[in-house]
Amino acid sequence: MSRELKKLALFGVVISLLTSAYVTLLQTGIKQGFFSDGFWDDWLKTIPKAYLILLPFILITGPLVRKLVDIIFGDHKKTAK
Repeated sequence: MSRELKKLALFGVVISLLTSAYVTLLQTGIKQGFFSDGFWDDWLKTIPKAYLILLPFILITGPLVRKLVDIIFGDHKKTAK
């Protein structure tokens, strides 16, 4: 596995975890009220479920979005030479 692929995979793992935590924080807060009874337990239980859904999505779409951004900014021309 190349260094660049390892970096991309680690990025996907970390961004999935952070996104899962943030989205479930908002969802739990909106659903039952921020910092209500049981908020922390419900929030922490929901993070792994969201993570398992987000991780494959981000690992698949991340490289595609990166290529799109490279195209928009013209970086694809540098690697094509």
